[in-house]
Amino acid sequence: MTDKRIDARKIAFTQYGLLSLEQAEAAGWSKKGLRTSWERFLPGVYRAPEVEPSWLQSAMGLCLWGGAGTALSHSAAASLLRLKGFTEGDLHAVSTKRDQRLPDWAHVHRVRELCPGTGRVQAIRVTPPWITLLDVSHLVAPNEAGRALDDALRRGLVSLSQMAWALETFGGHSGTARLRILLTERGAIGSRYVPPESDLEEYLYKLVAAAADLPEPVRQYRIWDGTQWRRFDLAWPEYRLAVEVDGWETHGTREAFQNDRTRDANMLAIRWRTLRFTWHDVVDRPAWVLGIIRGTLLQNAR
Repeated sequence: MTDKRIDARKIAFTQYGLLSLEQAEAAGWSKKGLRTSWERFLPGVYRAPEVEPSWLQSAMGLCLWGGAGTALSHSAAASLLRLKGFTEGDLHAVSTKRDQRLPDWAHVHRVRELCPGTGRVQAIRVTPPWITLLDVSHLVAPNEAGRALDDALRRGLVSLSQMAWALETFGGHSGTARLRILLTERGAIGSRYVPPESDLEEYLYKLVAAAADLPEPVRQYRIWDGTQWRRFDLAWPEYRLAVEVDGWETHGTREAFQNDRTRDANMLAIRWRTLRFTWHDVVDRPAWVLGIIRGTLLQNAR
């Protein structure tokens, strides 16, 4: 019996210190023993007292309470999936189980069954990304919903065709209308839309796209610089011009600084010019940025 109880502790430590009543009983714990040695966390869920509370622990607790018919959802799922703009906050879950006797922090949405594609992230059951995006798109501003969608597209969590399918299949969700607009803007099925890798890249593209006198650039253009393949945020191949935005997160290290200079030199050797702009340039002096791009395009056209 002692060995089985030790096994129960091991299981709990893989579940953020939590154990369901079913797991505990299978390991030889009686309800009386649980009340003596464990803390009651939720109905049918117990916590090892030596494990500190956390958001992930509460998320796991909700899923253990509901069993196989429960998954983290809405903004909580978006946070667990690390979608841009969403952080640990309110805990939401979809469940086939009634939310009786739950604390106020547990927000449970009753469903008949879990959606196909429900999986696990960090051992916690979570709604699939395409459903999560449907659930949260109406909870934030349109531009924030767009950032989350682009983040999921860039990371390969969803595709445009997958999102179009989700709209048609699960169209009753609150975020349907807004997400439909976002997909239309991105071209939906069959589009060659390339999601930006950063907010700064997106700001630059929108700035350039709004300038009617500039030719349309290629986003995230790949080119062989004589030594290796390089990727640029925007490029005009016919003018041999590439543009990069230098955000501190990706260009602020000594290694990145050296790599940028090497890349620029190699590009110059194959008769390409590289323009670099910072956040301050794009956001605070956009007219100057457009002027530099416009002038360089004219020079390269000669």
